[in-house]
Amino acid sequence: MPEVSPWRIIFFGSAEFSLPALKALSRGPDQVVLAVTPPPAPAGRGRKLRPSPVAGEAGRLGLAHLEAKSLKNPETLNKIRKARPDLLVVAAFGAFLPEELLTLGPHPPLNIHPSLLPRHRGAAPVNWSLIQGDSEVGVSIIFLEKEMDAGPILSQSSFPRQSSEGAAAWESRLAEAGARDLMKVIADLKQGTAVPRPQNQALATVNRLLRKEDGRVDFSRPAAELAGLINGVDPWPGAQSSFKGKNLKLFGASAVDDPDQTSPPGRVRGPGPNGQLLVATGRGLLSLSEIQPEGKKRMPAADFLRGYRPERLG
Repeated sequence: MPEVSPWRIIFFGSAEFSLPALKALSRGPDQVVLAVTPPPAPAGRGRKLRPSPVAGEAGRLGLAHLEAKSLKNPETLNKIRKARPDLLVVAAFGAFLPEELLTLGPHPPLNIHPSLLPRHRGAAPVNWSLIQGDSEVGVSIIFLEKEMDAGPILSQSSFPRQSSEGAAAWESRLAEAGARDLMKVIADLKQGTAVPRPQNQALATVNRLLRKEDGRVDFSRPAAELAGLINGVDPWPGAQSSFKGKNLKLFGASAVDDPDQTSPPGRVRGPGPNGQLLVATGRGLLSLSEIQPEGKKRMPAADFLRGYRPERLG
């Protein structure tokens, strides 16, 4: 095949999830001519203005970047047009691209979405994949369209959900996988071998935003459901229970068979083989690897068992 000249790419991103893709693109063979990201936002206990992770990484990589409050601003749109992009790439940008940008290049913009579309369109896809007990977690590369997360799929990678890892750990893994898939998709587009396939709209699900109350743990529910919930709300809003009238956060959950299903939900059934905290639920035992009592640091479940000697949670 004839050699294709390097493309000029504009990258749109904001969060930590965006960084592996930005780093991969910066290594070539194409050129990131501009990284577009939201302006600094209040963060931390002091609520001081802090640049987005993409702004910081673009600076470290020596890339031109634009902190844009609105992509509909005429000045912002003009700067994007002047960059003469061959392709736009979006990863966790946090805002919709205006219709003009969907047709700016020879191809629609590419988007890295951390779910196996058409399932889990919209907000917090990794969290909801875990909360709803999906057997697989994954990442999709799609063309962007006007309808949210509804464009044709160019690539998907899936991973079995077998660990007790939280959503943050899964997001990191999917971000790396998405970056690898992105580079392959761009190479295919340049060679004319990419094959987009339409999503099955009948299978589409749309997530709502997570709320703080979504983290409340009800031990009368089955252990498998609670494990998905606890891992899915880590780190935010965090799985919340109580012990002796004080708040308790729960981490690293998995479901365990309970041959003696007579204990009332919430009853502590002692340590597991690796020091986990075992709690009776509506069906099965819930295994927890870490606990954070109110006002204390997060600690191994074995330390919590030794120090607090709990008999019941919730």
